[in-house]
Amino acid sequence: MTRQSTTIWAIDPFADKRTQLKVAQHLKEWMRQSPNTIEPASVLNPGQLRLPTDTPDVREKFKTAAQKAFEKITQATKLPNLGEPSLIYCPEYSQRRSVLTFLDYAKEKKADLIAVGTHARAGVERWLLGSFAEALILQSTIPLLIVNPKTHLPKKIKTILFPTDLSEASEKGLDRLIPDLKRLKAKLILFHKMDYVLPETYSMIYRSDIYETYLKEDEARRYRALEKWEKKLSSEGIDVEIIIDEKAEFIPKAITKAAKKYKAQVIALVTQTGPASAAILGSIARQVVRSSDCPIWSWHPPQK
Repeated sequence: MTRQSTTIWAIDPFADKRTQLKVAQHLKEWMRQSPNTIEPASVLNPGQLRLPTDTPDVREKFKTAAQKAFEKITQATKLPNLGEPSLIYCPEYSQRRSVLTFLDYAKEKKADLIAVGTHARAGVERWLLGSFAEALILQSTIPLLIVNPKTHLPKKIKTILFPTDLSEASEKGLDRLIPDLKRLKAKLILFHKMDYVLPETYSMIYRSDIYETYLKEDEARRYRALEKWEKKLSSEGIDVEIIIDEKAEFIPKAITKAAKKYKAQVIALVTQTGPASAAILGSIARQVVRSSDCPIWSWHPPQK
């Protein structure tokens, strides 16, 4: 029997309604065949309006305005299993505290996914649709589903691109993704970028027989590692394709180009690296989130 759990839809009631509705539209497709309850939630922070809310009167007006905006957004959606919306108040201006407050709430609800919108605008709107979402990427041990304004929403999720640095953390992230792959009946592209083949190093590698020989041997070793993952996934009934990219490109661009080339509807990132510092952590994840035309599934594994 499938375990029913909660998906949190993170909403900023004062931000762009269109982006938030895009999140809802993609969430509807991602949750296909899922019994999860979808709970809209928002953490209110006085920094959103740049107004002091330390007096009861102002604070109550702030909450009332947020509640009305919140209800307009949720009423405009047709999400299945939509639960009651929740407003969480964080009295501090600190964005970090807002993120931690929100994550504490999600953990209390035993959420197994948080859906959130993002864009790169500055000012008030960056509270959730920007820096808040990006902070979640590096803080949340609950998987995220991230949508930006230029995301093209698919009618059906058929293919998911999984960039990997072959680390233990990446393999654990893949294990977290398996139930969704099976439920969606989606094909998985195992994508690995040769991390040291960059514009600065390309000419050096290919003008030396020693470097070129090493690259071929190293690529074969990495392919064998991916074949082990492919075998495990195939045993779960998942269609898998392995792609190793040795072109002279930076990692974020290589990932987004691969998503377009192989017509992936979702990019799945694990924001944790092994020994290679150039893998999918921090700024690289943020660059992919900002530039991708398709939604991002992201997971940050718990730190040991």
